[in-house]
Amino acid sequence: MQYHSKRKEMIFRIAQILTLAGMSLFLPQWAGAVEFNTNIIDAKDRDNIDLSRFEVDDYTPPGNYLLDVFINGRLLPNSYLITYLPVDEGKSSRVCLSPELVDLLGLSPAVRESLTLWNDGKCVALDEKEEITATYDKEKQYLIISIPQAWLAYSDPNWVPPSQWDDGITGALLDYNLFASRYAPKNGDSSTNFSSYGTAGANMGPWRIRADYQYTNNEAGGSHYNNFDWSQVYAFRAIPAIGAKFVGGQTYLSSSIFDSFRFLGASLSSDERMLPPTMRGYAPQVIGIARTNARVILSQNGRTLYQTNVAPGPFAIQDISEAVQGNIDVRVEEEDGRVTTFQVSAATVPFLTRKGAIRYKTALGRPTQGSNNSVSDPNFFNGEVSWGAFNDVSLYGGLIATSQDYTAIALGVGQNLHEFGALSVDVTHSRAQLPNEEKKSGESYRVNYSKRFDQTNSQITFAGYRFSEKNFMSMNQYLDQLNGNNYLQNDKQTYTVTANQYLAWPDITLYLSATHKTYWNDVSSTNYGVSVSKIFDIGTFKGISATVSANKVRYQYENENQMFFSFSLPIGTGQQVSYDAQHDKNSGYSQNVSYFNSKDPRNIWRVSAGGASPEVQQGNGVFRGGYQHRSPYGEFGIDGSHKNNEYNSVNTNWYGSITATAHGISAHQNKSGNEPRIMIDTGDVSGVSLNNNSAMTNQFGIAVVNGITSYQQSDIRVDVQSLPEDIEVYSTVIQKTLTEGAIGYREIRAVKGQQIMAIIRQKEGSFPPLGASVIADKNGAEVGIVGDSGLTYLAGLEEGGNLTVQWGKQQCKIVLPKNSDMNSGKILLPCQ
Repeated sequence: MQYHSKRKEMIFRIAQILTLAGMSLFLPQWAGAVEFNTNIIDAKDRDNIDLSRFEVDDYTPPGNYLLDVFINGRLLPNSYLITYLPVDEGKSSRVCLSPELVDLLGLSPAVRESLTLWNDGKCVALDEKEEITATYDKEKQYLIISIPQAWLAYSDPNWVPPSQWDDGITGALLDYNLFASRYAPKNGDSSTNFSSYGTAGANMGPWRIRADYQYTNNEAGGSHYNNFDWSQVYAFRAIPAIGAKFVGGQTYLSSSIFDSFRFLGASLSSDERMLPPTMRGYAPQVIGIARTNARVILSQNGRTLYQTNVAPGPFAIQDISEAVQGNIDVRVEEEDGRVTTFQVSAATVPFLTRKGAIRYKTALGRPTQGSNNSVSDPNFFNGEVSWGAFNDVSLYGGLIATSQDYTAIALGVGQNLHEFGALSVDVTHSRAQLPNEEKKSGESYRVNYSKRFDQTNSQITFAGYRFSEKNFMSMNQYLDQLNGNNYLQNDKQTYTVTANQYLAWPDITLYLSATHKTYWNDVSSTNYGVSVSKIFDIGTFKGISATVSANKVRYQYENENQMFFSFSLPIGTGQQVSYDAQHDKNSGYSQNVSYFNSKDPRNIWRVSAGGASPEVQQGNGVFRGGYQHRSPYGEFGIDGSHKNNEYNSVNTNWYGSITATAHGISAHQNKSGNEPRIMIDTGDVSGVSLNNNSAMTNQFGIAVVNGITSYQQSDIRVDVQSLPEDIEVYSTVIQKTLTEGAIGYREIRAVKGQQIMAIIRQKEGSFPPLGASVIADKNGAEVGIVGDSGLTYLAGLEEGGNLTVQWGKQQCKIVLPKNSDMNSGKILLPCQ
């Protein structure tokens, strides 16, 4: 910290001199240039000062400058080479902005066309518009451009125009999730399970290639099962010119009207994420109650969508893409081998569209079946469109047609009810002819509703009702029967609601999620969860929380009712003691006491003891412990359980990613899916932490930050407070807007090495001029600026390194001494 204070002192002294120099700019305006009276400067060698750069008001010497460019406070995605050309016989300079750069500014077509060119068409005369200003911030190396908002094609503080989106760089990636478990009962066979799922991929320009995999290896009682599948392989890219996304390969039908199914083919659809913020769809939330340390697996048509380990008690999973439509299969695997399965419905209010606008989705190909993605008949085409017919009314429809005897046609209307929410009503007609069967045709009617009530902080995220006639057949049902699956649950009615409500007076939050389905040929199924939670204080105890939850699952042959109560008492920073109790028909009444510690957010652990009431009284309780470690390179978790006289079990997991480009390779946290990530390059400087320690540069100076949202501006920040003493970083905030799946790249100027206060003296005894630049020969980075009487703060120095001091066309060289000689405070550095 000593050097930081010295540096501030040095900067302050230089600032005094430059401020006095700046005051000279108020000389008579008719002067062609400013001549400084150096007698007002308190410097020992007034003739040895290089202030030529300050003789013209806001003068920038001609040349090329690599700058960050800001438009109305928003940073463009990359650094750009900005050229200043000499004008007025070299007495001044003028900024040259290339037509390609001006195209990124998001100007309206009329304003863009009105701008003229100069310098043989290489530069746009942006400065001819008095309302537009371009200012060069020499200290921060920024070009700050200000444009009247009315001159922009579209202005929204929460939206970045397509001209400023970044497709990223070429690279490869692997996002992986590893799980391992061991169950050892006192009596019976032990079992071991290892599984993994994730995505491998490569990026080339705007194209992304992805391959999703899933792997399972089970061993129990002498039997062994091993399976690896590529669940889907596909390529996609954004097409910003038409606001659409193209996908080709093995994928899912993404439909706002019809149920999803897997196919091999291609699709082109409007991507609402490219639009300015409006309604952007709904992603379902899966809730339930785990009896023990459990694994929750979400899948659709045999493909794993999400998998995680959860602790005993209520769980809520929200990390589901809104692109997923139709039924999601939920499987809860308890540590003692018990399994609970149920379904949740992922549906949404069909796409509402602005007046006069059109949104569409198209797909064609052949369906695929089973985990090996075998291609089957028939060929199909899907198309759907939504048209903003009036201010608040959208008309929409869709079609699925096959090369055999299946057709489905849908028509509907969506209404924006403003303060009353959004409503849609549609009807789908299907006609199907199976081999050796009569032709079937029928209708399915659907009503969907969504609303947020801002006045009461409540939200009906989704409410829907669907009625299908007995002879109605979805494409999924048709394909199943065509491929020999003759037992199908023939849907009749489906009710779905997801809602939450905050009540200010009692200060409680209520949450409800429910799905009820009836069938023409099977018993009904029900899945609902409701919870009530409250946070309150008692005396000196602050932040006490209490939760009551109820969950019901009735699906096929399962009928389960669960009740859960939890009470948590904070006992210090990041520490709490909890009591919970739950009841279900299989385990009866059980209770648990636990201790949770998150004082270090990167290392979280918990221990607990409890069990079913009769077992606890007999000394056969369950003891559990868990630990979770979050590092910049991934996340590790382990849970263990011991039940007296019955079993031992352990579950472990590791979530991580690897990204490689021509600039380097880095292991990092896994949060992306198909969302973008950005590679940060500090030029071989390791140990630079980013975004609250979510990423850190490795020994090659490379880090990757992910969890970035597509088509939205993201800020990546250097954790300045945690920088090591020997590291200086000169850019602490990076802003990027990346397209889906992109690997962004940005260099950060950073130096690592000793920081010293030195006196630089030339061989004849004089000092380099005030303001001379000190450059490290190794990497060309500026490591200091010469001050009064040669006094200079230098950062990022290496033992035996060479420095060059430059001013004007002159320079001299410095050879640094040993580190031990640089630890003695202010030192003398000869410059020859």
